[in-house]
Amino acid sequence: MQLIDTCLRGGLKLDIKRIASIALSLPFLVTTVALANTDIFDDLPPNTSGRSGGSRGCSTQTVQSKERIPALILLAPTQQGTKAVATNPSFSWFVRDPGSWQLEFRLYRYDPVSEETQLVKEIKDDSFTSLPGIMTLSLSESIPELPVGQRYLWQVELVCDPNHPSGNPFAEAEIEVVALSTELKTELANTQNKFKQATLYKRLGFWYNAWDVVLNTEQTPMMNELKSSLLEKVALAEQEIVKVRTSAINKVQR
Repeated sequence: MQLIDTCLRGGLKLDIKRIASIALSLPFLVTTVALANTDIFDDLPPNTSGRSGGSRGCSTQTVQSKERIPALILLAPTQQGTKAVATNPSFSWFVRDPGSWQLEFRLYRYDPVSEETQLVKEIKDDSFTSLPGIMTLSLSESIPELPVGQRYLWQVELVCDPNHPSGNPFAEAEIEVVALSTELKTELANTQNKFKQATLYKRLGFWYNAWDVVLNTEQTPMMNELKSSLLEKVALAEQEIVKVRTSAINKVQR
């Protein structure tokens, strides 16, 4: 990241794919690429590590509380657990503000040979809008299964004002698709209990899979407790955990 920051402070017009490649080359990194507010990068906000910067969102009626909860938080671990065993994982994030605002989603694949990123999927249409609370996106209808052994970068942007994109809440995170081990496959086959499955994923560090089970299962007290423990890898403060845990879950299929 020091290399990126140094170049950007110098005002160099770097290629966005190259910048993303540098960020992805760091092991198990979950980050938002830091970009300068120049003409070429005006639509790309600064580094926020899986969350939008500050507390500014789209709604002008948002009460600025002491908690200063970010307007956009990706439900992705901030340090470890970026691996997933599902080849069609769901992507989930939290939207703080009420109302309906246009969203943009992008999924990039990292090429270890060229050290560049390739756009796999982009969603940016008028029907793709935000809902307050947790949003979980499945791409099973629009793209084939993701190959095992590949690393990806996914991005979510909340479009507050298309004429001033540099002010849009924006975040990105990494995910790596790995093979399902024989041991894990056997353990999963031996239980149909969703809580036990999610707990198994969490114990082995497959946080994306654990989130997928939790958010697509009836929210029992045990599931809510597990959700809180998962949020400890996402949220930075107790008020964020409480806010996200008690939010509505909105499912989107593309």
